[in-house]
Amino acid sequence: MRKRFFFIFILFASYQALAQWNDIVPDSNQKHKYAIGIYGNADFESNCITTTFAYNFQHGSYIDNNLKEQVATDLKSQNRFGYTLDYGIYGILYNDTTKKKKALDLFFAVKHKAYINSSFTADDFNIPFYGNASYAGKTAQLSPFSFSNLSYQQIELGLACANIGKNIELGCGLSFLAGQKYTSITATNASLYTDTYGEYITFNSDAQLQQNDTGSRQFINGYGASLDLYFRMHYKIAGKHGILSVSTSDLGFLWWNKNSLTYRKDTSYTYNGISINSISDLQNAAFNTLNEDSLRKKYFPEAKKSFYTPVPATLKIAANTDLTEKVSLEIGYWYIFNANDIGYGYIQCDKHFNHGWMGSLQLGYGDYAGVNGALKLAKKFKNCKAELTLNHLQGMALPNYYGGAGAYLGYIYFF
Repeated sequence: MRKRFFFIFILFASYQALAQWNDIVPDSNQKHKYAIGIYGNADFESNCITTTFAYNFQHGSYIDNNLKEQVATDLKSQNRFGYTLDYGIYGILYNDTTKKKKALDLFFAVKHKAYINSSFTADDFNIPFYGNASYAGKTAQLSPFSFSNLSYQQIELGLACANIGKNIELGCGLSFLAGQKYTSITATNASLYTDTYGEYITFNSDAQLQQNDTGSRQFINGYGASLDLYFRMHYKIAGKHGILSVSTSDLGFLWWNKNSLTYRKDTSYTYNGISINSISDLQNAAFNTLNEDSLRKKYFPEAKKSFYTPVPATLKIAANTDLTEKVSLEIGYWYIFNANDIGYGYIQCDKHFNHGWMGSLQLGYGDYAGVNGALKLAKKFKNCKAELTLNHLQGMALPNYYGGAGAYLGYIYFF
């Protein structure tokens, strides 16, 4: 039987919210010559923002005190949330390894990826949603704070070899990136002091904001490249066959054009209110000089220049061992760089049923949400395969208490 192998990376999330399903399982018994597939993934997760709160905020619905209290009670010293939208199409050209010692399989992919993620303090939530009245005579700690909003398109070409050595498989992919939108805010030191009697407030900050060219009508505002690398090794433990895999995906950067904006300021600003000498003559009011442009230029000056930014990249390590002919157990860990992620460890059980059905249950901890549960259902037909994954089951089952909801849908057809 001909031995074939293919490799394609799909990075989810949370950044990469569904990274546990990020690689198509290598098929060493593939009999087809070509394959083409499509996929789509949407995902949100947080260790404090509940699913219900996020839904109402996104749709502009009224957020009552009950919704705010559900979040406030779960706030920690450092909080996280992440959102991912990822979809694309890919194709694979299989090679015949019976005729060549080191035959290569080729693949391509066209993808769209969008990420929003943040790391913030409890005061960063309380000040906007409750106001600063309760902070009279106190200082609200607004740092460390980090926020990123990135979207780009990706065209990838790659190859894989299934027979380098007896039990080793390698793959790599090179991508061209087209940056669409980017906004990043980082505050290493920020605080807000409210006077005991409310007569003034003092804001201290050391912050930087970077943003793509907002005046451009072009769809593409930046360019870049990324690299995917993949390694698999077969092993046996106590007579049980297993596969150890190590991969890095989207290891790259984006360069934004020379009209991109950078704001940087380490400053302190005290606001004493507005002075009105006569209520019948507002022309004497002191607020006529406090327009947005004057404040921004004084305390948050801008500079137009190009800059580089790394894209969210994932390192994943997993070991999958066959317990029986139809049951396997996988233990893994991944970490997303440049995405406010804390790392994610998981254990996953895969079960193959009759008539081409397969189901997976995963339990893990980390990423943005903390505790996580995911369920996958796949069906293999004669010439195609379809799969559906539901992620953050706790956030969908109890949306008022947990933060997270995600779904992945994929379809591949073999020729």
